[in-house]
Parts: sequence; structure tokens; C-alpha cells
Amino acid sequence: VLGQLVPWLLMLPLLLLVMAWAVRQALRPLDQLGADLARRRAEDLSAIEVVDLPRDLQPLAGSMNALFARVGTALEHERRFTGDAAHELRTPLAALRAQWDAMRLGGAHAQPDAAAAKIDAGLDRLQRLLAQLLELARVDHCARLGSPRPINWPALLPPLIEELLPLAARRQVELAVLWPAAGEPMPLDGDAGLLTVLLRNLLDNALRASAAGSTVTLRFDADAFEVLDCGPGVAASDLARLGERFFRPAGSPAEGSGLGLSIALRIAALHGLAMVIGPRLPGPGLAVRVLPGEETRPPASAG
Repeated sequence: VLGQLVPWLLMLPLLLLVMAWAVRQALRPLDQLGADLARRRAEDLSAIEVVDLPRDLQPLAGSMNALFARVGTALEHERRFTGDAAHELRTPLAALRAQWDAMRLGGAHAQPDAAAAKIDAGLDRLQRLLAQLLELARVDHCARLGSPRPINWPALLPPLIEELLPLAARRQVELAVLWPAAGEPMPLDGDAGLLTVLLRNLLDNALRASAAGSTVTLRFDADAFEVLDCGPGVAASDLARLGERFFRPAGSPAEGSGLGLSIALRIAALHGLAMVIGPRLPGPGLAVRVLPGEETRPPASAG
């Protein structure tokens, strides 16, 4: 027994040293990768060199590079959004300042009623822009719906319509809601609060775009709903850009901010809905149809 045991006891420390050295050599690339990442600055999202890494670490490095790319894209979107928002906020603030200075310095020649009306319009535009920025920030950070529930459209609409009636009266536009002749309107599980925001933005845009004396229609079908306005419509070249943040086609209302459709598109995507935007047939006007789908699609009749 001693003859067999003594050689193993003598070899065991050597074997442990060899194993420790082998494990250290195997983990050295991982330690080097961790040290490189620890030395990186917070804004450094450059890709990790995959060629010099062991084959076992290359999938990990590839996944990290993909993560860096997604984070970089998100940061770029945030920077662009912040810059665009700052620009859009400066515009109504500068207009308000100019109107206030004109009323303050006008003296006896000033027309206080007209100046006050312009300031009121500027404040309304600024309030609407701030509300839309907050809504956009809220929905942008939603990855998925928390706990979807069946939507009761007849119970959801009356408070929203009541909220929009002052704008409709100011614009001298009638607001109509049409329900399907038979059956339930568009069954859907979702977030009632977010869908209210979606409808509010679509109807708000339609009311502001429609001419005085016309009718904005919210029509429900068995599998979709659509908002029809009576405005001048949108040129075919601008249809593809509708929904871009802060984009306003030629002829858009001056008080618009170009965020309403962006918010509606994001909420529709969270609910697995597609939004088809195109000319109203028969026209004039624009039709926005929301139906089950995966993405926003251009209308077949948009030319």
C-alpha cells in the first residue's frame, strides 16, 4: 500500500500546480476581456475584437457587440429626441416672448384683445406640446403591456368625446361616432388608458385639420376602427413620412407639433395593431384605419 500511495502523494502537488496553471491560462482571455470592459469609458460602445478571442468566447463577444449596438441606437434616438424637443419648445416660447414684448411696448397703439388671443394660442400650443412629450416618453419606455384586459369601447368613448367637444366647438366641426350594425365593435385586449391616448391623438389631429362646418367620424367595425377627417389631405410624397417625430406636412395646422401620430403608432405597436394611413375615399380628407397586424402599412390607393 505504501509503495502505491507514496508516488501518488508525491505527484499530487505537482498535478495540482499543473491544473492551476492550466485553468489560469484558460481563463486569461476572459480576465483580459473583463479588464478591457472595466477600463472602458461610459460612452465607449465600440465593438469588441472577436478575431483574437478563443472560439468559446466568440459567441459571448458577439452578443455583447449586438447589445452595444442596440444601446448606441437607443442613445442616438434619445439625443435626437432631446434636440428636436428642445427646438420645438424654443419655437412657441420665442413666439410668446415676442407677443408679450409687442403688447408691453405697444402702449396706446396696442390691441390688448388681439395680443391676448395670440398669447392664449401660444400657451395652448405649448401646453399641448408638453403633454405630448410626456405621453411619448411614457410609451417609449414601455416594452410590453402590463396586464391587458378586454376593452369596452362604448364605456371608453364618452369621457373622451366630452373632453374633445370644446375643441370641436371652437373649430366648428361635428364629431360623430358610428358603431357596427350588428355584433360587438373590434374585440381587443389591451390597456384602456393607452388606447384612450391613441384615440385622443387621432381625433385631435382630425379636428384640427378639418374645415369648419365639416364632420370628423370615428367608425368602428367588427375587426377595426378608423378616423375620417375632412381636411385638405396629405400629398402622396408625405404619406410615407407620417408618424415621424416632429414631422408636419405642408398645410398642417400651425398649433401642431408632429407628435400625435408618433404616439398613436407606438401605442398601436404595443397592442399588436397596424395603422393604415391614406386618403379618404371619397375625399377630401385623410383616413386612419387601425386593425390587427404587426406594422404600419401604406395604403394600396396612396399612389
